[in-house]
Amino acid sequence: MAALSRATKMAKQVINDARVKVAPVQIDQIAEKYAHIVRKQLPPEVSGMLVPLPPEGAKFRWAIVVNQENVEVRQRFTIAHELGHLLLHRYTTPHADAGYKVRFRDQDSSAGSIKEEIEANQFAAELLMPEDLILSRLETIGFDYTSPDVETATMVRKLSSIAKEYEVSTQALSIRIANLAHSGI
Repeated sequence: MAALSRATKMAKQVINDARVKVAPVQIDQIAEKYAHIVRKQLPPEVSGMLVPLPPEGAKFRWAIVVNQENVEVRQRFTIAHELGHLLLHRYTTPHADAGYKVRFRDQDSSAGSIKEEIEANQFAAELLMPEDLILSRLETIGFDYTSPDVETATMVRKLSSIAKEYEVSTQALSIRIANLAHSGI
């Protein structure tokens, strides 16, 4: 649990520094304080990556490269995820393997079983769906995920509405709510 706490703490600090008070979180503006954001076509199995930039004359040391072929909500999560790697894992040297070291998404990374991936996902979730804002929003609409009487169609409609408001996928929002519930909200 310590890894998740560290990621959450860092994301809350970024949220506080950016003075985030409403959804959707302006992830591009926040990330651009730390890295250059580049959207380009990447292989389908690559959502994004951190690329070291040459030191001479560069404003940033890193670029967050995002697969422009992915839907916008995926791009937003990828930017937040890669920012999490940048801030949490403090890469200090370029990883070179034919120019760049690319960690391809695989079963382990998708399942969140690699510590760095867990942290980056937790960071991204907190950054895009801040706990305080999400809990307040759920309360406002009377969303009760614990009630056995809630109709599936009603729950899906409410989740979809909140996901659109936060510019995240319904799946990401559902996971976020489940993780918040598991942590004792």
